[in-house]
Amino acid sequence: MTINRLEEEEESQTLRVPVILPVTGFAPNIVSVLPEQPASKEYSATGVWLEIPSLGVQMPIVGVPLVEEDWDVSWLGNQAGWLEGTAFPSWKGNSAVTGHVTLANGLSGPFAKLGSLKWGDKVVVHAYGYVYTYQVRENQVVAPNNLSVLKHETDSWLTLITCKNYNAATDTYANRVSVRAVLISVQKEPAKLIPPGVR
Repeated sequence: MTINRLEEEEESQTLRVPVILPVTGFAPNIVSVLPEQPASKEYSATGVWLEIPSLGVQMPIVGVPLVEEDWDVSWLGNQAGWLEGTAFPSWKGNSAVTGHVTLANGLSGPFAKLGSLKWGDKVVVHAYGYVYTYQVRENQVVAPNNLSVLKHETDSWLTLITCKNYNAATDTYANRVSVRAVLISVQKEPAKLIPPGVR
């Protein structure tokens, strides 16, 4: 096979990412009515769950499809969403996982305190009988169009994303919080640690 043919195959397999990071919040203290989730945007169960011990967060991770060059995370609720096109959580590469800062009911979401994570804090992915422990290396506030947080990594990295700075006049969030963590250990999962409903 020629080099040009290999390049063409790689190019055809490359997934185009949206021009902005996902919108992961609704208006605070206001109930937002969601339409029914379309079949094309249904989330897929992964059997994987996320734990952020310092925030008291435990939640299942679902797969968010890339539909028409957009990740629609509107229906996540109290789940985390793995963004299709990034590495699967626990695999080598950069896995992007998002969660709501504010839920549709106007209350704080599971990622509301994501910005308080600091260097060295642990983020844990429980996947298929193993515990993947990541350690925070970076916590920054970025513009919605700053896709550098999704950059490819050779090792296993986890990037957690949520919204920040709600503007009532425009009904939008001005920024995103991006927390990047690197894999530091993998251990066998004690069965008693697996919460019911996330297998």
